[in-house]
Amino acid sequence: MNTHKTLLALSLWIGALAPLTLCASGLEFPTDAAQKSKPATIKVLIEKNKDQVLLEAKGRYEIYNPFNDLLLSQGSSTERHWISPSENGLVWGELIPGCFQVRLVPKGANSSLLVNGIEYKGCVEIYDVGGKIAVVNEVDIERYLKSIMTSQFSSEMDEEVMDAIAITARTHAYYLVSHTPVTFWHVDAKEVNYQGYALTLQNLHVDRAINNTRHMVMNYQGSPFPTTWTKDSAGRTADFATVFRKQVKAPQGVETPFAAHEKEKHLWTFSISRQELAKALGAVKVSEFDLYQDSASQKVYAARLKDGEKTTQIDFVNLQRALSPNKLKSNDFSIEAKGDQVLFKGFGEGVGVGLCLFSAAAMADKGEKAPKILETLFPGTKLERVRALPQP
Repeated sequence: MNTHKTLLALSLWIGALAPLTLCASGLEFPTDAAQKSKPATIKVLIEKNKDQVLLEAKGRYEIYNPFNDLLLSQGSSTERHWISPSENGLVWGELIPGCFQVRLVPKGANSSLLVNGIEYKGCVEIYDVGGKIAVVNEVDIERYLKSIMTSQFSSEMDEEVMDAIAITARTHAYYLVSHTPVTFWHVDAKEVNYQGYALTLQNLHVDRAINNTRHMVMNYQGSPFPTTWTKDSAGRTADFATVFRKQVKAPQGVETPFAAHEKEKHLWTFSISRQELAKALGAVKVSEFDLYQDSASQKVYAARLKDGEKTTQIDFVNLQRALSPNKLKSNDFSIEAKGDQVLFKGFGEGVGVGLCLFSAAAMADKGEKAPKILETLFPGTKLERVRALPQP
């Protein structure tokens, strides 16, 4: 009995405690049912390095320790407080003694969780990381896709193309989760433009595509793989591993005849002085500037900058970010020095990897369905419906 009182005392930090049950084998602690038999979910880092965040729970909720799923407390009415770290545990209205991480789980259809005024579905986890607050939203992948895709596809597209995009995005999300199953989070909200629940209701075309392809992913050699899409591949796609320089299993790039036929119509150029180029890339001067290209597709995956005696390699994504996607539109380009100017000349738009939207739209115009589009642009893959991922 003394042991029972000691264990109960550890959890006495808020209102009503959830009941603890005694069984023949001893004391049994309720654990988080939200982590059992759940659909495929992804963990999104929504806040980091914060002194405090405003956390609001509306309706019924339960609070667990995410490291052992131990129930700490539960509530049935709105709680709204700043949550912050302390030497003795997290503080949310009151001290949570000895707990430097908690998971809030909404327990009713009308329950919701808000972080700094933004509503999130699924669970919210709060961690004390070196005296700063980090917040993670674990949400089912279907809602996650609706949030990140809504802002990317504001204009209406052919339904078969949207279905193909939804399957491509879901395949990448499944890869991220299955590739790193034991982690605090899988993606950073700012990097994927994840804005919680509000955006999931704003684009009917995105909603329709995700609902129509629900749980459908592409498998390559038996597993989901990393991928993305590109607006116009300019005649050929490159494989993910080459462009992003990662040791991963993914389909090879393919010829895209529709994009190749229109390639010259999608020519772009821009010129920049060596001084401006150096400034954009954080260098003093540009002594030499060379490109690294994939031999099969001729896509640029990196550049080498020589600044006096210093040599730096810059991957394409960071190069495009530095020079602006409105100027450096794709990684299908070449450069030419003309006096003090560097001329960039290229074709198409995007990173040249995965689903070529231009080609997909041309195929859809000819009556092809999403499965055929994906089979053509992702050779060697198989479509499957996968509702849940294996639990680590």
